[in-house]
Amino acid sequence: MQPELVEKQFYLKDFRNRAILFHVDDARDLEDCGVVEELVDNPTFVIVVGKQFRRSARPLRVSRRDLANHPAALVPLTARLLSDRIVYVRLPRGLSSPRALGFSRVLAARLGASKMVVVDERGGLDGVQGGVRSFVNAAALGRLCRSEDDVGDWSPAELGQCLQALNSGIGAVNLTTAEGLAEELFSYHGSGTLFTDEEYCTVARLGVEHFSEAVRLLGRGEREGFLLVRSEEERLRLLLGGYGAWFGGIRLAGVCGLETEIYAGHRVAEVVGLYTITRFQGEGVGVRMIDFLVDVAKERRLRSLFACTSSLRAAAFFQRCGFGAVEPEVVPKAKWVGRRSASLPLVFWRDL
Repeated sequence: MQPELVEKQFYLKDFRNRAILFHVDDARDLEDCGVVEELVDNPTFVIVVGKQFRRSARPLRVSRRDLANHPAALVPLTARLLSDRIVYVRLPRGLSSPRALGFSRVLAARLGASKMVVVDERGGLDGVQGGVRSFVNAAALGRLCRSEDDVGDWSPAELGQCLQALNSGIGAVNLTTAEGLAEELFSYHGSGTLFTDEEYCTVARLGVEHFSEAVRLLGRGEREGFLLVRSEEERLRLLLGGYGAWFGGIRLAGVCGLETEIYAGHRVAEVVGLYTITRFQGEGVGVRMIDFLVDVAKERRLRSLFACTSSLRAAAFFQRCGFGAVEPEVVPKAKWVGRRSASLPLVFWRDL
């Protein structure tokens, strides 16, 4: 899957003038997918650490001892990075996979890289119910390192190196295949696993600077049949009282709103426009947003929340979140003004 242009532009802007280190066995795999060239043109500082390269790459050699004790050894590397925006570094011979990751981790930390991308045919971590674990924060990664959970072919020692990377100040670590690299770095959908230091999902009020991205999410939800089709004015009204869920502090993973104005005097509110990007539907984003809306409703001293949907999948979600199915007549009549009874959706209610 190729990332949508607006998503790709969003991430390229975020990566601009930052440094990203790629750890890969065969650097030719990166050149074949074209991601590195796009980042260099962006411009982004790119460090590629690997075992095999094209002859034109002119990889530099840096020993582990140089990293630990000889800062001057990094001067040629830094000079080439500043002049060319890209530098290739050959991994020292004879290193096991965890130690090779450790070499890249230390180099990334010494250079102050904000992201380390591990490109490997194993891709991201296996999920609990199949698929891939999209996001794991440092605390959860620490538990995985100590547990016997099946996360695929990644060893605890390798995951430990990823955790040390976060602890050393590297902002994020991605695990992905070369084939999925563009999707992982440039799309909301993603293809692998992203490790971050902070809590991986936060919910907060949407600001006007988020509206363009949020409108695109609402549009996607409408096209997929999860959301009611709204006019531009209706979308903006929703967003003015809306909330967003962010992953890693930058990725808007979901949106939702709380409609209270037309129900004034009833002490109830309607959950509207709740939608999460496909990649995040298994990460509990929707549940986090519902929990947040429940807290908001309690602060406003509301007595109940309700939600309406024509999607059986959404209906099952609301029931998992403590909503019970009710007849349409239970909700305030203002909800149905201008609608025919034959078109009424399923209604779910939750007392607070």
